[in-house]
Amino acid sequence: MTDRWIGRRIGGCQIADVLGRGGMSTVYRAYQPQLARWVAIKVLEAQESGGEDFLARFRREARAVAAPRHPNILSIYDYGEEQGVAYIVMEYVPGGTLSTRLTGQPVEWPDAAALVIPVGRALAYAHSQSIVHRDVKPANVLLARPDWPLLADFGLVKLLGRQKGITRPGITIGTPAYFSPEQAAGDEVDHRADIYGLGLVLYELLTGHLPFEAESPIDML
Repeated sequence: MTDRWIGRRIGGCQIADVLGRGGMSTVYRAYQPQLARWVAIKVLEAQESGGEDFLARFRREARAVAAPRHPNILSIYDYGEEQGVAYIVMEYVPGGTLSTRLTGQPVEWPDAAALVIPVGRALAYAHSQSIVHRDVKPANVLLARPDWPLLADFGLVKLLGRQKGITRPGITIGTPAYFSPEQAAGDEVDHRADIYGLGLVLYELLTGHLPFEAESPIDML
C-alpha cells in the first residue's frame, strides 16, 4: 500500500520513503532543500492520535528530546504542526540500527564495550537532565559509524519530578523483551529501568540472545 505522504512536503522537507512505523507515528526519510541534506521526520497523525491531550504530550515530547546535547544522542532539528499532522525533524543516520548487526552470534567483548559504553554515557547525561528514555533496545541505537552509536527515539520519555509527564499513568509502554521488572508490572519507573535495558542490550551482544524468550509479549512479561 502506498503511503499518502510519499512525495509530499512537510515542514519544507520532501518525503522520500518510510524508515519505520510505531503505534502512533511513522518515521520518514526526507530531503531538506534549504540546507541540502537528508533528515528523518517523525510524523504523528493528529486526527488518529486520540485528541488534543495526546497532541499536547507529543509537543512536550518534542521539547524533551530536543533538550539533550550529547555526542551519542540523536540530534533534533525542528518541530511543527501542519496539514493535520505534528512532526519532529531529526538527524538522519544512514548506517541503520544496532539491531541489524545482531545475527544471533556473540560479539567480541571489545566491540560490545565500544558500543555500550557510549550509550551508557548518553543515558547518564539524559538522567542528569531528569529524562528517562524507557525504551532502551538495539532498534533505538543508530550507528553513525560502526563504533559511534547514537541513542534515538526518546518518544517514550517521562520527565522526572513533574506531575504532567509525557505518558499517562497506568499505561505500559516500551518493548517487552527489554522491560525492567517494574515496567512489566506497570509500576512507576525511573532511571534504573534504562540501566536494566542497557544491561539486556549488553547481554544480547555478548551471548547472541536475550536472557528471557517467549512466544508472546504477555508470556515475556
